[in-house]
Amino acid sequence: MARDEQLARERIEQPELPSVLRLYSWQPPAVSIGFQQKMESIDLDACRRAGVDVVRRPTGGRAVLHKNELTYAIITRTSPADGLYAVHNKIVTALLTSISSLASLGEFAQLLVTPRNGASQKTAQPLACFASAARHEVTWHGRKVIGSAQRRFGEIVLQHGSILLTRDHLQLPELLALSEPERLLMRETLERETATLANVFGRSISIAECAGTIRAHFVEQIETLSMGDRAFSLA
Repeated sequence: MARDEQLARERIEQPELPSVLRLYSWQPPAVSIGFQQKMESIDLDACRRAGVDVVRRPTGGRAVLHKNELTYAIITRTSPADGLYAVHNKIVTALLTSISSLASLGEFAQLLVTPRNGASQKTAQPLACFASAARHEVTWHGRKVIGSAQRRFGEIVLQHGSILLTRDHLQLPELLALSEPERLLMRETLERETATLANVFGRSISIAECAGTIRAHFVEQIETLSMGDRAFSLA
């Protein structure tokens, strides 16, 4: 993620550089926290016992457990007139269309970028990305599948996201500085409010399979959505 920030900052002074899509997984697993989130929200001893690293993202948002999921990073130049949600929705729409080949049309039609009713989705746990409701989310039957966070460096946008493939993200409450009742409530929230691509497609989707189909189709899809005039580099 430090490399993602470096790539973003390079493009501030070198506008000729192409936009970048990076896809990666984590070994060992890690909890990433938003650049404004307090480190005290993480139970560092629990992470150490579980063999989980802790890193700070250059983007915002809340804690994410990167374990058997696919992380993406988009670094691109946008117009100052493009709003946060407009850029976010173009990116995730291109991602979702890219993975459509993994499923039948009927399955894929239920995977949406959709507004949610924040009043009905509020949670007492503000520490975890997937336990909170944003204004626009990637959902399946109302359950969050991709969590994203964004940061702007002038006209440069850096957007990170976590694509859930397995249920390993449900371990996150055990790694946060929570009381036992809070931990139980957060796990119940994650169980209720999240879904994985295995849920969506009815079969296991590996990191390599998900990354491969995104790499094969993302550039074409993002160009269709007129994401500026920047060429994309895949990394």
